[in-house]
Amino acid sequence: MWTVGLDKAAPQQVTNFKDGRVLWPSISADGKLVVFERDFAIWTLNTENGQAQPVAIRQRGAPASPSVERQRFTDRLQELALSPDGKKVAFVVHGEVFAASAADGGEATRLTTTVTAETDLAWTPDSRRLVYASARDGARHLYSYTFATGQEARLTNGTQNDAQPRFSPDGKLLAFERDAKELRVLDLASKQERVVGTGRFGRPPLNAERSFVWSPDGRWLAFAPAGARGFTNVEVVPAAGGAARSVSFLANTNSNSLSWSPDGKYLLFDTGQRTEDAQIARIDLQLRTPRFREDQFRDLFKEPVPGPISPDKNQNPPPSRPGPLPRHRCQ
Repeated sequence: MWTVGLDKAAPQQVTNFKDGRVLWPSISADGKLVVFERDFAIWTLNTENGQAQPVAIRQRGAPASPSVERQRFTDRLQELALSPDGKKVAFVVHGEVFAASAADGGEATRLTTTVTAETDLAWTPDSRRLVYASARDGARHLYSYTFATGQEARLTNGTQNDAQPRFSPDGKLLAFERDAKELRVLDLASKQERVVGTGRFGRPPLNAERSFVWSPDGRWLAFAPAGARGFTNVEVVPAAGGAARSVSFLANTNSNSLSWSPDGKYLLFDTGQRTEDAQIARIDLQLRTPRFREDQFRDLFKEPVPGPISPDKNQNPPPSRPGPLPRHRCQ
């Protein structure tokens, strides 16, 4: 701020700020005090000693928490994730993360305010934290929001993009994809990462809905990368690290979702070959005796096993039982 006399004398500087802007000065009627705005705050300047200081403003009756802002969104609802306990729901609208009660509805809590869109919502098994991906720092990293404290924490720090976070059943490990090439596991206690599988995964927004899944006991991960010829098949790898093993061998190109049975005995995935309609395929991880329809029909001809009979040389031997019927698959 400067002053200049009506006699066109040289201007004199009266404030000496090194940063910020000074706007809208207004002097009092007695000329002893100047009020102005600096960095979105109200300041005063004493014209007698040249001292400037901010004005402490306290609004009476101000709420302790942020007030509710009413907004109406009719489009760009991009993701929806229900918490494991069924009581809460998180969603992304216009690129920002919100959370609300799934049972009662009502006012939603806004979790993020960033210049980039957040994606890939994932609840912890205890429904107390939410993990999502954000590219606010350039590369897409994973962030965790704790509802009890209202604090956000960054989980990954690589230079490549991270996506598809999935918690282990006990909530101690977090699996995710990095750069659409690596399947990684993050130990949330030690903050250590390790690569457990490699392959070619899809990139957002053309990635699979669920390209990998945890086993119910948390010891294994099943994932479906694209092979050398573009075929997508299922592989299983130990979560602690080790060699991956292929468990399906199909000319499958359009798999989008992978699921593990609750008892851990088999995997399910959708399979679409070329332009044919998609179907559900099952992979048995434990050997089981196949049971065909013709077996059920053959059982109708089985005779009960007779009890022991005393041999009698004067009697004819019992007739022999028919041999097994030939096995044919009927279409």
